[in-house]
Amino acid sequence: MKKYYLLDYKWQKIGFAIIVFCIVLVLVFYKSVIYTFYPFLLDNLDYEQEIHSWVPGLFICLLPTAFALIALSQEKIDDERIKETRHQVLARMVIIYIFAIFVKQLAYVILTYYFSPQTLGLVSCIAQPFLGITAFMGYYILFFKLSLWKQNKELSYEE
Repeated sequence: MKKYYLLDYKWQKIGFAIIVFCIVLVLVFYKSVIYTFYPFLLDNLDYEQEIHSWVPGLFICLLPTAFALIALSQEKIDDERIKETRHQVLARMVIIYIFAIFVKQLAYVILTYYFSPQTLGLVSCIAQPFLGITAFMGYYILFFKLSLWKQNKELSYEE
C-alpha cells in the first residue's frame, strides 16, 4: 500500500500568509466583495462593480488554496498524538458535513412551502458561505488547532 505524506510545515506558514492577504483584500475592497456575494445589501449604493471585479475571483481562488495548504501540512512537531487528533477531527468534520448537508436540504424543502422563491434564494445566498466545502475546510482547521491548543494546555498543567 502506498503511503502518502503531508506537506512540510513551511507550507502551513504560506497558507496563513495567504489568509492574511485574503483578509487584507476583503478589507481594502470590501464593497466589491459585498456587491459580488451579497448584492442585495448594496442595492441603494451606486457602485461600479467592474472596477474591482477581479477581487472576488481572486478571493474565491486563494482562500480554498490557503485552507488546503494549512490542512494538508504537518505541524512543527508532528507526533502520534497530533496524528490521532487529526484523524479524530477529520472524522468528526465528515459527520458534521454530512449532517449539515442533510439538514440544509430538509430545511429548503420545508422553507419552499412557507416562503417565496426570492426569500429562499436570499436564505441560500446567506447560508452558502457557511455550508460550502471551503467553510468546512476552515472549520476543520479551526477545530484541529483548538484541539491541539486544548491538549497542549492540559499537558502543560500535568507537568
